[in-house]
Amino acid sequence: MKSYLVFAGARYRLAVYLLMPAVLLGIGLWVEGKLGSGNGGVGAIVVTVLLPMAEISSDNWLFGGIQAKDSMGLEYLKASGRGMGILKNALWMDLARKFLSALGIIALHRLAAALAWGWEAGGVPGSRPGIAHSWPGNAGSAVGVLLYFVLVAYIVSALGTFLSRFGGMFWMNLLISYGAVFLAAFALMLLNLAEHIFIIDIMCMALGAAVSVLTVQVAMKRVERSYYDK
Repeated sequence: MKSYLVFAGARYRLAVYLLMPAVLLGIGLWVEGKLGSGNGGVGAIVVTVLLPMAEISSDNWLFGGIQAKDSMGLEYLKASGRGMGILKNALWMDLARKFLSALGIIALHRLAAALAWGWEAGGVPGSRPGIAHSWPGNAGSAVGVLLYFVLVAYIVSALGTFLSRFGGMFWMNLLISYGAVFLAAFALMLLNLAEHIFIIDIMCMALGAAVSVLTVQVAMKRVERSYYDK
């Protein structure tokens, strides 16, 4: 955690730990109230699509440009023999934070929708007419769909931040974040195969692990070249 805090300034922590969850939850519940059926599904889709956009944009304040050629953003780490170890720990901590943020925000949205409209995991009592329900009718499958939302948000966030770190300008983060919105929306089309959701979840876990390893290894190799003046 200390390694992560070396890079995460006060403004970044405020934005990521407070503002981002509050804004996303607010937007998700507002959309659910306007367009949804009261079971939280439509709002969860919106949150899942927008979360990577927020993560990728805000990463410019954290590790922006560290994979860019001749990046000077981490020159101060050369003053410590533990610099590379600190960076590696921070990169893994950032990925863990992304996953936990996705899990927490999407789960809180579901809970807030339950409190607001009174639906339950195994059914939709008290739901209002509207768009077809996005959650399946049994609790086991509902958990699988919830996990899928989380995995999509995490994978797209991690992949987007990985790509954005090859450039150090905010406009690049923003451009990639727009693409991430469409990628997440496309991935959610697999909800049409909800009867196979647990198989899809396992595949997404494997993909998420691969993206995570790639994100850390590439960043370390790119920074190492600069760190040791290679």
